[in-house]
Order: sequence, then structure tokens, then C-alpha cells
Amino acid sequence: MSKELKVGAFVITSLLMLLGILVYVDQLTGVRVPYKTYFTYVGGVDPGSQVRFGGMKVGSITAIRHWHEDPTKIEVLLEVKGGLPVNADSVAMLTSLSPLGDKYLEITTGSNNAKRLPPGATIPSVEPVSLDDLARKASELIPTIQSTFQDVRKNIDQLTGSAGTVLANVQSMTSPQNQRNFTLLLANARELLDKESSRIDTVLQNLERASVQASGTLDQANRTLNEIQTAAKTANGTFVSANRTIEEIRDPLKTDLTELQRTMTEARRLIADLNTVVSANRYNIDDTLENFRAASENLRALTASVRQRPWTLLRGRAAPDRAVPVAAARH
Repeated sequence: MSKELKVGAFVITSLLMLLGILVYVDQLTGVRVPYKTYFTYVGGVDPGSQVRFGGMKVGSITAIRHWHEDPTKIEVLLEVKGGLPVNADSVAMLTSLSPLGDKYLEITTGSNNAKRLPPGATIPSVEPVSLDDLARKASELIPTIQSTFQDVRKNIDQLTGSAGTVLANVQSMTSPQNQRNFTLLLANARELLDKESSRIDTVLQNLERASVQASGTLDQANRTLNEIQTAAKTANGTFVSANRTIEEIRDPLKTDLTELQRTMTEARRLIADLNTVVSANRYNIDDTLENFRAASENLRALTASVRQRPWTLLRGRAAPDRAVPVAAARH
């Protein structure tokens, strides 16, 4: 094979490999997930308009059409990149990056704990507010604003009238007759103060002594509070020590109680077994007790017999009575 053919075959093989790699990468990164959403007004967007997720470009609008189930709604079909965390809390809205920029479909990031939406699901939407809607709402608010201004004007007129009344009252209070009355009232107050100055001094001294006593009482109360705080700290330390001691003995005590409970369970089982054995051998036990009683009676009789005739322990039979001598009988 010539050098030119080898070079041509190498170039063709390299191109095929590059094409395969591009197709594979496109399959990996070109996955599109369809979704849909619904609006009542979609002005400013068309098929091919951008779709953003949290501000990032992630896809485009594929179709805009009337929704056959509800003619008042516009169905918007879109496709986004695979792997996006579109969830149940995500919201679709029509917006733009600037007042003069093109509109696009924005999908909010939603919540991380919300359930992920499967492909083909419906994304909840928020209707955009157009300039016409704003103008319509403003025109609806104008009569309310006008009535509010009229109420404010009425309140201002009422306040103006009230202010005039107050000024007239002040002017009447500052008349010469009222000034003379005020002068007489001040003179009487001065005379009263001159007469009662000694009593006022006495009252002030009493108040001063009372304040001194109150200061001493407050100092004593503060000392008492300090003592109470010290006692509370000591009690708190005691409680802490008791709590520590309880914590230290709790596990051994729990172990001992567990062992005691196990021992009582075994004792209860043993008593139950003993009751079973006694119940099963009740007649045998009665016979045994009767034999014991008879044996006890025989032993008691034997004991009495031994006391009366102790020689029976050495002989099996009592010795015969001795014969009376003949000579003694003759005499």
C-alpha cells in the first residue's frame, strides 16, 4: 500500500472516530426533558424563546397553543436540559432581564425538600402583570384616591375650625380680668407657703429621715438577698453533687435491681414447681405423715416401757420370780 493511501485511511479513520465522539457527547449532553405550563397571557414570547432556571439558560419554548380543556388558558410546551432539579415548589413565570429586554420563561429553583417533577409534568405558573393591567388598576384606584383626598380636606377644615376655637379660648383666658385672677391666686399661694414653711420643713426632714431608714432597710435587704444567693449557690452545688452521685450509682443499682428481679422470677418459678410437686404427691405425703405419727406413737410406747422395765434393753424377756426357800417356808 502506498504512502498516500495510508495517510488517506488514517485521516478517514480519525474523522470517523471524531464524529463518533461528537455523537456520543451530544447524546450525553443533549438530553432534553419536556415540561408544560399554562398562562392567560403570553405576549412577548414565541416558540424558540429562552427558558431559564434560576437565571441560567437551560432550554427553550417548543410550542405555544390554546389549551383544549380550558380555552381561557394558553398551553406553553418547553424543553430543558436533563438533570435539572425541577420540583413541585418551582414556579414558571414570564419576565425579562431589563424593561427593554426580550421576555423569556423563568423557572424558580423551588425547594430542595420538594418532590422532583417527572418529565412531561405541569409546572405551576404565576401570571405576569402587564402595563395594561397596571393602568387598569390605577384607573380603578383613582376614585378611591379622590374620595380619600376629599375626606382629608374635610378633616383639615374641621381641624381649622377647632384650632380657631382653641385660639379664642386662649384669648379669653388672657383677658385682663383673668390676669388679675391669676395674680391673686399666686399671691394667695405665696402667703400659704410663707405660713406653712415650718411645717413643710418638718415634713421634708421626716422624709429625709424616712429615706435614710429606707436606705438602711434596702442595704439590709441587699445583704439578705446576697445571703440567699449564696445559699442558693450552695444548694445548687449540693444538687449537682447529689445528681452526680445518683448518676454514679444508677447503673449499679439498675444492675442489682435486674439481678433481684431475675432472682425473684426464679424463686417464683421454684415455688410454682414445689406447689406442683406437693399437689402431685399430696396423698403420698399424707401416708408418710400418718406413718410418722404411728412410728411416733410406737416410739413413745417404747420409751414408756423402757422407763418402767429398763432391763428389757438387755434381755428380751423378763426374769422369772425367785422361788421361796423350803426351810424358810417351814418356819
